[in-house]
Amino acid sequence: MAENNNNGETADAKTSRSNSLRWLRPAVQSLFAVVIILIGIEFGAFVKSLSGSPAEAVASRPPGVEGFLPISSLMSLVYLAKSGVANRIHPAGLVIFSLTLFLALALRRGFCSWVCPIGFASEWAHKLGKWIFGRNPRIPAWLDVPLQGLKYFLLGFFAFHILRMPLRGLESFIHSPYNRMADVKMYLFFANISRTALIVVFVLFALSVVFKNFWCRYLCPYGALLGLVSLASPTAVSRDAEKCVGCGKCAAACPNMIKVDKKRRVNAPECMACYSCVGACRVKNALRVRAAFVPKPISAAVYGFITVAAFIVAANAASAFNYWRPETTPEMYRQLNSIVGNIGHPGVGGLPSEMPESLPEHHYDLPEFRERYPEMPQGLPPHHYDLPRFKDGANMPEPGAQEESPNGGD
Repeated sequence: MAENNNNGETADAKTSRSNSLRWLRPAVQSLFAVVIILIGIEFGAFVKSLSGSPAEAVASRPPGVEGFLPISSLMSLVYLAKSGVANRIHPAGLVIFSLTLFLALALRRGFCSWVCPIGFASEWAHKLGKWIFGRNPRIPAWLDVPLQGLKYFLLGFFAFHILRMPLRGLESFIHSPYNRMADVKMYLFFANISRTALIVVFVLFALSVVFKNFWCRYLCPYGALLGLVSLASPTAVSRDAEKCVGCGKCAAACPNMIKVDKKRRVNAPECMACYSCVGACRVKNALRVRAAFVPKPISAAVYGFITVAAFIVAANAASAFNYWRPETTPEMYRQLNSIVGNIGHPGVGGLPSEMPESLPEHHYDLPEFRERYPEMPQGLPPHHYDLPRFKDGANMPEPGAQEESPNGGD
């Protein structure tokens, strides 16, 4: 006969609950990992087809790859907030990024522990370390706290420079060849990875084997952003002090070293809604994930279902509204790919002199831009990468600035 604890839960029921939590989240992580691998394979075929014969068709490009462009997506979101225009350079990236922020606001930082492939790999890395060394040592508090600040510093660096960009600067960057080819350049970076980059990846992996969630805890600016957003979330792990027996198993199970057993409500930015503490709890309903104004707790199964369904619904809805695939045509991708090695960041060298002449004019000469901003003066120059002075490497004047007459006057 199964033995009951003080709260009426049998040992068998507790074991069943713990086992279900143990396999459910890894199953969802594995599902997303498989999807991401398939996206990577399809995108690799797309990149290779860009170097093919002009007579050959360009392979299909998976829009989901834009999920790996969070900085570009953040710029698109800021541009949307400032202008009210959702650009079509990387639309899927903006959809995925916005959805991730929304989920962090509604359900905390579950993206990191249920969806993110880096988080998934990091978990398996520290489990490997525990198997090899018998445990994962903790970095002492005097070093742990300042190290956690690194990811917020990186987030602040990106946010400071993006938020202070004027609208025209954002638009110029978003429509630049560099941003259009950001996914291809990222693929080529890892496909032809340098020795230095390989060493950096190896060091980060080694640190993740030794210390739990090293990248996520100390270096990931995306996780830092989601953590800050989640502070406003109505959802959190709640501890019933009357039922809690103070065993500390929840705190020991937390991969981010949150002292769950000392809190009534876990509102820490490091909480990733992984349900590890809930699964480790000895007492039924002493720990539950709850949302304010919702009477019933959110089970791990419901949380996983919402997460998966949200990405499926968002992708299909965006596709239905024709906001999933980029406006960059296969022909333009092929043109830009022919000089991709020479396309630099607009802020550190710009574009090469051999830029194709057939690329579109500057956004402020496009009809849709003129319709929205009729007060813009006519006759502005074409996009900077078509100007001779840009191709000669000279400094560009601000768009619309009056140039000095060669005669010194009118």
